[in-house]
Amino acid sequence: MPATRVLYQFPISHYCEKARWLLDHKGLAYTERNLLPGPHRLFTRARAGVNTLPVLRDGKRLVGDSTRIAYYLDKYYPNNPLVPDDPEQRQQVIELEQQFDRYGVHVRRWLYGQLLGRPEVMQAMFGPYRLPGMVQRLLVPVTEKGVARLYRISAEPVAHSFQRLQEGLALIEKRIRGNASRYLVGQRLTLADITAASLYAPLFMPPGTPWAFMPEARMPAVFREQSAVLRSQPAGQWVMQRYERDRQAAAVLPDEAMVM
Repeated sequence: MPATRVLYQFPISHYCEKARWLLDHKGLAYTERNLLPGPHRLFTRARAGVNTLPVLRDGKRLVGDSTRIAYYLDKYYPNNPLVPDDPEQRQQVIELEQQFDRYGVHVRRWLYGQLLGRPEVMQAMFGPYRLPGMVQRLLVPVTEKGVARLYRISAEPVAHSFQRLQEGLALIEKRIRGNASRYLVGQRLTLADITAASLYAPLFMPPGTPWAFMPEARMPAVFREQSAVLRSQPAGQWVMQRYERDRQAAAVLPDEAMVM
């Protein structure tokens, strides 16, 4: 079955990271297939009826959107459940997942507001595709303009998104009550934790993630200062702990996950 389970993705998308973590949490082998931004829609619209990635192909089934992938996995692969059976906890996980999915949009906008235009960003975005140098040089300005337009990267929306992403961090702190070792719901990792940690991770660039691509000294001062402040707070520590304790433990064996 591993040969027919494929995750179509953008390498540095935090929503795609969420999907990778879901699959790894389930212990499922899969192949990563990187699609180029823009032309990816020719595939996703025709095959999964969505404009975005990730899209999971599992045998003959195609599932688009990281949230739909989560519920699909729980339905067909019930081991290591993502959503608890307990009705009260289940409702909490569902609501938190929806909230953090929305906050993830603001994390992305604020991040690009600080880093878009830096050569390291485009290298991280296009590096895995191994494109000829001339092709990459042609794609970079087009992609930067497309990202700025698609995600509304301008002063006012970016400032608003920073306020909104702070609301999400405050929600994490409310749930963990100052203890970075706590899970958001109950005593084990759930869909709520995976969603919150993966969608906020680009702010903190945990080691081994797609976002640890820029030396700290080369980061813009505003980003470096804000990231340091957020990392020192309980929510930032919580994200880092989830990656150190849960994300690394969930990763599948290297020979089970092939990258194409």
